[in-house]
Amino acid sequence: MYILFFVLPAIFMILVGIYLYFYLKRMAGFFKINIEKRWIRIILKLCSIVLTIFALNIWGIWAVILLHIFSFALCMDLLYFILKKLSSAEKNQNKLVNFRKIWKSGLIPLFCTIMLLGYGYWNMRHIVEQDYTIYTEKNIRDEGYRIAMLSDLHYGTTIGAERLKEICKEIEDVKPDMVILCGDIVDERTSLSQLNELMPILGSIQSSYGSFYVYGNHDQALYYQEADYTVIQLQEAIQSAGIVALRDESYRISEDFTLIGRDDPSFPVEANRRNSDELLKGIDTNDFLVVLDHRPVELDENSKAGYDLQLSGHTHAGQIWPVGLISDILGFGELNYGYKKIDDFQIIVSSGIAGWGYPLRTGSQSEFIIVDIKKSL
Repeated sequence: MYILFFVLPAIFMILVGIYLYFYLKRMAGFFKINIEKRWIRIILKLCSIVLTIFALNIWGIWAVILLHIFSFALCMDLLYFILKKLSSAEKNQNKLVNFRKIWKSGLIPLFCTIMLLGYGYWNMRHIVEQDYTIYTEKNIRDEGYRIAMLSDLHYGTTIGAERLKEICKEIEDVKPDMVILCGDIVDERTSLSQLNELMPILGSIQSSYGSFYVYGNHDQALYYQEADYTVIQLQEAIQSAGIVALRDESYRISEDFTLIGRDDPSFPVEANRRNSDELLKGIDTNDFLVVLDHRPVELDENSKAGYDLQLSGHTHAGQIWPVGLISDILGFGELNYGYKKIDDFQIIVSSGIAGWGYPLRTGSQSEFIIVDIKKSL
């Protein structure tokens, strides 16, 4: 795992850094800087090395910036190569000369990166309500149920207290029957003061049956040895806010509706995440059964076990384009985003209300979701 997430990305970033040197060298030549001088080449190499070192952490903002410049520059290289092949006729030479100037300047990749990441910065903060209506053959109450769910807040990355209060008011205004906090509400970068600021805000959302929390892979700060809060402090903050944490356990909302909250698969083996069938022991399967799992996994198993609906997050729907597209094409994960149905089992995966690592979202929208559950007509 260490090789996959750290060593291989670092090797790739070194190769990007080598490309960056030639990119900068080409730009310098365009702007009439004498690249034949040894000290000029040394400066360009040093710039490339410094930028590459900053970007060695593939999960950092500098890596995102450098990779976008690299990607746009490669696109320009490819376009220049194609035009060069197509411009053998003398009448097209002037067009090629003009495009070559644009290509050598290196400005288009920089401009495109600035525009795209500027959009990503705005898009991360532009939070929308995503609505779903699903139907069931089960004998639930006539008025049905309304669930509000938010996931992947990663509190402290983008959203502050005042903005979060506005979102909570929007959620409260739709009069949900219950509020689901579906994992990664906080992460390793959340401070203890932010944690204690956050939970009362989330716990203040008014609903008929209360708020429920399932842990994601980041909530318990498993990836940092020295996070600012402990698991105990997290549990106390959740409990003090009047939020019910469900850890591989069920909670019967009413006489026809049951929630089942899962521990995240990333938790240590000793946490003993139970399988789908075990979780249903002692539960009335005539109830409408909603399984809450931060990750959209074990979908076939949950379908066969008899669950009716699964709510998940985790994927961010590919926070940075084209991660989500690649995941879908290559079949990584069971569901990257949106709605899926397997027989009578329905799944909804949210892109999340914020993001992890950097305050940018170019591949999807920031959202909270509202799910209306109704009897089939």
